[in-house]
Amino acid sequence: MGAMIVRNLDPKVAEALRRRARAEGRSMNDLVVEILTLAAEDDDLRRRMRAQRPRAEKLRESLRRRFGVMTPSEKLIREDRRR
Repeated sequence: MGAMIVRNLDPKVAEALRRRARAEGRSMNDLVVEILTLAAEDDDLRRRMRAQRPRAEKLRESLRRRFGVMTPSEKLIREDRRR
């Protein structure tokens, strides 16, 4: 398990973290570990999604060639809700 020192943290941020940890009945360390863990997981998800973007664009292009320009689903949903 790693350890970390955070330098130059704005005192307002530190105080907000202390208040939140206190309100949730846990240590500031536990709160910060959770926040960092979630941020790292989000970053990993974003990286995987970015890696899939070329594949999705290729699929969209093949569908456009085969079926032409398609109406966005949100527009179809809105029209359906108006009925």
